[in-house]
Amino acid sequence: MTTTCKICSPFVPGLTGAKNGLRSAPDDAAVHERVDNTRVTVLRAPGLGPHRTRAAFEIMKLWENGRKLRCKFIDGKPEVQAKVEAIAKEWEQFANLKLQFVASGAAEIRISFAEKGFSWSTMGTDALIVGAQEATMMYGWLDANTPLREYQRVVRHEFGHAIGLIHEHQNPAAQGKIPWDKPKVYAYYAQQGWSQQDTDFNIFDVYAEDSTNHTSFDRDSIMQYAVPDELTVGSFAIGWNTELSTVDKEWTKKQYPMGAPAVTELTVGGARAETDLSAGGEVDSFAFNIANAATYIMTTTGSTDTVMTLHGPNDPGAVLAFDDDRGAGANARIVRKLLPGNYWLTVRHKQPTGTGSYTVGVKKRA
Repeated sequence: MTTTCKICSPFVPGLTGAKNGLRSAPDDAAVHERVDNTRVTVLRAPGLGPHRTRAAFEIMKLWENGRKLRCKFIDGKPEVQAKVEAIAKEWEQFANLKLQFVASGAAEIRISFAEKGFSWSTMGTDALIVGAQEATMMYGWLDANTPLREYQRVVRHEFGHAIGLIHEHQNPAAQGKIPWDKPKVYAYYAQQGWSQQDTDFNIFDVYAEDSTNHTSFDRDSIMQYAVPDELTVGSFAIGWNTELSTVDKEWTKKQYPMGAPAVTELTVGGARAETDLSAGGEVDSFAFNIANAATYIMTTTGSTDTVMTLHGPNDPGAVLAFDDDRGAGANARIVRKLLPGNYWLTVRHKQPTGTGSYTVGVKKRA
């Protein structure tokens, strides 16, 4: 019996699917789901002056914060379905998402038990590009007699993928942390029906540093595979994790903060929005409409070191401009001629763990 999970996605996360300026289908689905899935990290270019910067772009696969995700079973026995549903809904304690299990109709997450010997899930918003009648999640070995701890391990893991978590051993920070014995790993997974390409994709390939938001390597993560000692060089092993780790919970809370609006509407020339970055890694999103072509000024104010990104027009995945500290103090300021259309601003702290209050506003240049 196979007890490992294979990510079901033909695309590598990040910008690697873009060709000739076009986004891949998964990236396009992600950025239209949530504007801050396109994130910009400002990097100072050394020796080139205070305002010479470059940007690292990353594409997340997160759902809109506060979203209701419909989940539907395509097949399976009622007692097995009930166990999966109960464990899956544990994620609602940490993510500002509602998992609504429906008996019929459309659903973003569609669950099957038909592919014997495998479990897998699409990654976050990648579910949106799967055919409406096809599964986005598989539990190929769960049955009425499967032990509860195995249910907990695999369901918590796969629903972690479904809300956007990657395999922990593919975390960029995991590079070099697991001393794999590659020939033995290939042989082990070949016995379970995996090709060498499957094993590379699901075990050895580490995500690019600028393709995903991540923490330091967490060997206790529910997203970490077991690592048998016989598949490593020397003495190194990780057991099967069945519980969400502290890092799993905290990372999820930061990506899906409770009580935070998905997008705050701004009025051009109107009152500034007063808000705060209450947790490290938080990104706030704002939307506004431009009726007339002109030059507009977008600024943050306050004592918080903010980074601001402008998206649009009419495409939340299109980054028009970004700024670190051209405003007063450590604030951001963007001056740009804009055509009529819908635009978005995203604001984050310059430091990954930074927090603080600020205001943001848009006005037409006099």
